[in-house]
Amino acid sequence: MHVIIKYFLLVTIGLPAFSFAQGIINNGGSIVFSGAAHIYVAGGTNGNYLSQAGGIVYPSPTGNIWIEGDWTNNSANTGFFSDDGTVNMNGANESINGTNSTTFNNLTLLGSGVKTQNLNTNVGGVVTTNGVLSVGNVIYDLNSNILTITNPVAAAVTFGAGYILSETNAAVNPSIMRWNMAANVGAHVYPFGVAGTQIPFTFNKTTAGISNIDVSTRATAASDNVPWAGASNVGGVTFFYCPNNAMAGNPCATNSVIDRWWDITPSAAVTANCTFSYRGSENTLNVPYNTGNIGAQWWDGTAWNLNNATTGSAAAVLAGVGSVTAPGLNQFCPYVLSSVAIPLPIDLIDFSAMCDGENNVVLNWSSASEKNSAYFDIMNSKDGFTFTKIASVSSKGNSAAINHYSFMVENKKSLGNYFRLKMVDSDLTYRNSKTEYVSDDCNMTEEKPNLYYNQHNGIVITSTNKDATNYKLNIIDAAGRLIRTESLPIHTGYNNITISTELAAGVYLVNLTYNNGQMISKKIPVY
Repeated sequence: MHVIIKYFLLVTIGLPAFSFAQGIINNGGSIVFSGAAHIYVAGGTNGNYLSQAGGIVYPSPTGNIWIEGDWTNNSANTGFFSDDGTVNMNGANESINGTNSTTFNNLTLLGSGVKTQNLNTNVGGVVTTNGVLSVGNVIYDLNSNILTITNPVAAAVTFGAGYILSETNAAVNPSIMRWNMAANVGAHVYPFGVAGTQIPFTFNKTTAGISNIDVSTRATAASDNVPWAGASNVGGVTFFYCPNNAMAGNPCATNSVIDRWWDITPSAAVTANCTFSYRGSENTLNVPYNTGNIGAQWWDGTAWNLNNATTGSAAAVLAGVGSVTAPGLNQFCPYVLSSVAIPLPIDLIDFSAMCDGENNVVLNWSSASEKNSAYFDIMNSKDGFTFTKIASVSSKGNSAAINHYSFMVENKKSLGNYFRLKMVDSDLTYRNSKTEYVSDDCNMTEEKPNLYYNQHNGIVITSTNKDATNYKLNIIDAAGRLIRTESLPIHTGYNNITISTELAAGVYLVNLTYNNGQMISKKIPVY
């Protein structure tokens, strides 16, 4: 049976003899379009289209089907005889169903609510593959299925305020958007989103190799990024550790990684510039790394790439939508966005070095808290640039209290003048403290302080002292008024003190009193 459609038809029929609610049931027939014919299946949630028993549509290039309900294909075909026409889903909540996948030519999403895909579905056509998916302003839920875009050009998917929902929080996310890009190059935008926020992923293909590109993305409910990505085109993730660290060890996903995964799987080797987007609420990195730079990091089946700074870098955001563009990617597998600067669990609050007698130096430091810390390496340098380990001190490991440490460096004369700490985590991640300078001779004589003004930092005072003492600083303006006075604690050894003044432009007299009433006076211009 053939039904030839030449004119606009408004169909609001109900067939209670079938267990299909209401709408159009194509029971083994052929619906043939002629010219710019339209079928409009109204009736809200009852405005459905069902094809069964080999039913099929013969579309025309400018023909349209409008449905306010669900689309169901239970026929042993793709739903259409040729790659023509447009299906418009213009109701509220609607779904694509059936025992066989439909291949739409053009699929336009209109109306309101969520459009849900309940089986694998194709858009763009079978042979000519010129069709377009128009997401418009609605949500299209992949619902653990694959949406295949058969049109290879970048313009094959359009969207307004709407998005495609890929948020199945499973180790292997089955909510996949597959784009058959063939040999086409250019920026192909996967218009993902969640909870009213668009977080598009862009695959800007730069090589002409023929490939299909599967992409899925998901946020994780907890800040440790579980479940970790399972086996896809590579083996599943077996450990997590801080970026730029060559050693596998304890997970640090909680404080180093944006709470979102991307699975990217090409069918053949390609190279692309990729842009990853995420919500600010998915940024649970520790302070200050939560506003520092983050980069893309991939898992190759056995390990993580070690330097995410080479795969794009951008400042992390805490609100709205952030993104990172990683150029020249040719390794595709599970991806995360991780901190380029490595968060460490040791929160150091002070570090000092001072003479103790003629040949010894005492190092003192304190930590505000520690988590999975391992030890401190005592580092020494003769030039302030190249440091060598001279000793190690065990840390507390895990502590929420303030911890104080002290170490005596004996026979200082055989060492350099510069000291610092290397703070090492249990997975061998580390960072360095500030550098402290100690004079060549711990039994030094007093030196006259040096006083000068730095336009960027303020007043700078340097001195070398045999004993701890206090200096007194007075600042006097051009009218002879004392506008600031300050007592400066001076420790044994070398001192370098910067005093932020925030003075208005003008000329000031700075008096520094030291060593039983001796004074240095300098005029400083501020501009």
